[in-house]
Amino acid sequence: MVSQMADALHNRLIAPCVAACPVGVDVPRYAGLIERGMFAEAHAVVREAMPLPLACAYVCYRPCEPWCRRGIMEQPVAINALKRSAVDHGDSTLWRTRLETLTTHPTGKRVAVVGGGPAGLTAAYYLGRRLGHAVTLFEAMPELGGQLRYGMPEYKAPRDRLREEIAQAVALRVDVRCGARVDDLAALAREHDALLLAIGQARGQPLAVPGARLSEVQQALDFLREVNLGARTSVGRRVVVLGGGNVAFDAARTAVRLGARDVQVLFDGPAGETPAYAFESGAAAEEGVRFAELVAPLRIERVGRALRITMQRLRVAATDEVDRAITAPAAEPPCALEADLVLVALGRGADVPSSWGVALSVQGTLEAQSSTPAPLTSTQMMVRPGLFGAGEAVSGPDSIAEAFAQGKRAAGAMDRYLGGDGEIGETLAPPPGAEMRMPSHLAHQGKAAVVMPLAAAASRRANFALVEGGYTKEQAQAEARRCVRCDLWRQKIPEVWRAQQG
Repeated sequence: MVSQMADALHNRLIAPCVAACPVGVDVPRYAGLIERGMFAEAHAVVREAMPLPLACAYVCYRPCEPWCRRGIMEQPVAINALKRSAVDHGDSTLWRTRLETLTTHPTGKRVAVVGGGPAGLTAAYYLGRRLGHAVTLFEAMPELGGQLRYGMPEYKAPRDRLREEIAQAVALRVDVRCGARVDDLAALAREHDALLLAIGQARGQPLAVPGARLSEVQQALDFLREVNLGARTSVGRRVVVLGGGNVAFDAARTAVRLGARDVQVLFDGPAGETPAYAFESGAAAEEGVRFAELVAPLRIERVGRALRITMQRLRVAATDEVDRAITAPAAEPPCALEADLVLVALGRGADVPSSWGVALSVQGTLEAQSSTPAPLTSTQMMVRPGLFGAGEAVSGPDSIAEAFAQGKRAAGAMDRYLGGDGEIGETLAPPPGAEMRMPSHLAHQGKAAVVMPLAAAASRRANFALVEGGYTKEQAQAEARRCVRCDLWRQKIPEVWRAQQG
């Protein structure tokens, strides 16, 4: 039977969710384990793909879900909610015990990682624990985590559990140096056999209008960082956020929790083209954040104790080759509104010291040579031998899953440069079992996704408590039964799918 199950594991189709996941998490397998109530085993499957499964489970932007075949029936499977269930309900003892057997002997090689965010932490973990190199991890901020710690509002993920997970990731052969900003890259390179730059994109793009330098005009990234450091505990009554991305809505929702009564997000395009994910903007609307489309700031000036923002109304004049709006000034005269604080969220860039002497692309990302057809999402060695780049500093703004993927690729590439084979795979889950058979009871057609329990919108405005409560075990099992296990269709196509197609 074990041999048959092992054959089943290898004789599978690649499910669309797996293909769409940057780190290749075996979604169908952990769904199958959850369906059978095996949460510890499901947790181990997730952990095989990344050293920070809790972070991914709580804040991933779900690139897999739009590709789920169940969406053809009614709604995609709530893949990320199931991942969180595996992490929340699955005892970690199983994968931790197996992990201890995978430790590699030291190689004597020394590597440095600059940046303690998702990409840098991932690379440091694999370079140290799995590949045996001595890693020195430099982080300019007081704690590790990067945007997970300083850019992400606390209502999204439990801060203490994130700290524990990060500490576990750097527990072996990683010398952590927080509060250590690297200015002399050449000296660092002389002291190490390889060097990785994973500094993220923590610098906001400036606003280029008169009044942008007023003290009450602040970058949204800086604002979030101050809040997460405990240095900012209040805002005025009226807050305006310029931008339409996820950072803009994070800042708006944070301002609400700090006591702002009137929070508006202003976007210079049509509402349907905001870069923010719909569930982010939707949650903000539930909490009272207002949104205005097709407006752009002309100037900001102080009027008494407030700011007046003069706005140009815009119209859609045409569309480009990918059908995105091209805007132009509308015929209406400029409008104005007042605020106590203006937060700017118009884009991000990497904070690269000029003393490093590294080349930057026209987008402000680290310039690197690519060995793949997709240079903006690959991990590359930079122009200097032994110097590598990974994460948003290379790709530009992206998802946490992509940061994990780039950190993994960077670790493998650096190991190969140092003479190793680059193999970082970990087998932490038990051998294949009953989860590799097609479930006998799949959810019927028309069965919508189990709704994620949420804190009441009114209560969210007063604190930073978690908004998403997570599934119970029973809810997770019910949602897992919605997975049609298209990875196993060589065994059998379930009747629920045949009926839909017929």
